[in-house]
Amino acid sequence: MRAGTRLARPEWAVQIERLRERLHLNQAGLARLLNVSPMAVSRWERAVNEPEAAYYIHMGTLSGDPDCWYFWQRAGLPASDLKRALRKSKTSKSPQSAVAELENQSVPVLGVKAGTTEAGDNDPNIERSPILARVMAPSEWSETKQSVRCVRIVGDGMAPLIADGSVVAVDLSQFEPAKLNNMIVLAWHKDFGLLIRRLKRFGAAEVLIVDADRSEVSAVTLDRNWRILGRVVWWLSRPA
Repeated sequence: MRAGTRLARPEWAVQIERLRERLHLNQAGLARLLNVSPMAVSRWERAVNEPEAAYYIHMGTLSGDPDCWYFWQRAGLPASDLKRALRKSKTSKSPQSAVAELENQSVPVLGVKAGTTEAGDNDPNIERSPILARVMAPSEWSETKQSVRCVRIVGDGMAPLIADGSVVAVDLSQFEPAKLNNMIVLAWHKDFGLLIRRLKRFGAAEVLIVDADRSEVSAVTLDRNWRILGRVVWWLSRPA
């Protein structure tokens, strides 16, 4: 390679830089909006590291229609499912007011990690966690959007249905085990932290299992030390 030749960057890195330029921000300014370090933005634009799904979601919200679709699709969100929800934003409103309106209708992505086979974060009061980003979702995805919070899943215990690194939406108003048989839930135990697992009932026993473990060796039985925090109602996964 001749001196001075610059390797072509992937499209996602170019789009991040273009977003920053459209917002008339330097790297530090965009970093403040995304709650990351300026070095993280620099690495994204140089294609050293690719952002996680939660940051793509936030960038889509900042970008507005129509450029938001690229970032949301990069996060694993199918744009075709959301266009109906954003048609009202195609008015003569300023970009700033449109973004503010979208954020008021959006679901917060919390700075929380939930495990599948390994322990996740160990605070059951997830609503006290910082908000990393927000995501728009059609109202039919959840009847009680006000009680929905998004967390990031760590581990491949729920694969192939939910991949490692996915953002899962949890309806905190649905927490009664008797009504959640065979549903994927967010649970907490002081020794296990936050876990995303499927709740199954076998006779009088209620257990939490991981989909990837067909032998159910890793299943744990619910007792009074467990708390069901909510039901997983949808999730976003980055394209493979």
